[in-house]
Amino acid sequence: AAASPAVEAAAPEKLEKMVEMFANVTDSKLRYQQLLYMARELPPLDPGFKTAANKVPGCLSVVHVNVTVSDNAVHLQGDSDAQLTKGLVALLIRGLDGARPAEVLAVNPSFIERSGLAVSLTPGRNNGFLNMVALIKRKVKEALAESAIDEGGEKEEDDEEEEEEAKEVGDGSVRGRILSKLAMLKPTKLEVVDDSARHAGHAGMMGVKGGETHFRVAVEAAVFEEMALVKRHRLVYALLDDEIKGGVHALQIEAKAPGE
Repeated sequence: AAASPAVEAAAPEKLEKMVEMFANVTDSKLRYQQLLYMARELPPLDPGFKTAANKVPGCLSVVHVNVTVSDNAVHLQGDSDAQLTKGLVALLIRGLDGARPAEVLAVNPSFIERSGLAVSLTPGRNNGFLNMVALIKRKVKEALAESAIDEGGEKEEDDEEEEEEAKEVGDGSVRGRILSKLAMLKPTKLEVVDDSARHAGHAGMMGVKGGETHFRVAVEAAVFEEMALVKRHRLVYALLDDEIKGGVHALQIEAKAPGE
């Protein structure tokens, strides 16, 4: 699989319904009014959640989004001091609250264009919206990482295999970072193979620095149950976004649920 997937995965069901609802309104002014209505209906955010960690960067207005993950579901709260931005926050909350972490991480923010709302956004507002989605995804990743640590348990002193795996994860290599991030999925099986040496002499790799550019990933995890293949791949891509942007040229992904 190439490192930059071209196929857009379907949005979570509730978000897809919101997109369809707005898209079916042909008058842009009516879409705008509906967004403002959603802003008025949004419950106030507890002041305790209006922290620097929850503040969306790069927005023209002040926006806070609180993200938690429990029982394999993402829960969102948010607010803004501007009604239009508040409406966008409300849209994300209505569409993503209760979705599985994997679904949220696989969301492509281009759904705002399909909804028809993009025409009502200035470039600054659009950038703010993209930053909202990015913050939500980052916080979901952080919550999954914390959950993996909390549930990891104590390692047996004489378990050489786990000790060796821990060394690989913490060795600072690209492969180690991939292992660490995919561990967020709580896999029952995980294998990451560095195939970079096989591609080092290819024309497309001339001048590429670092050496770690091609990987084969095989991961088996319960989070993939009842998830389409394209969504499984998008989840892996989302988790490894930094590595892909940092020089990973290609990923070959095998993502399965237990028993497949």
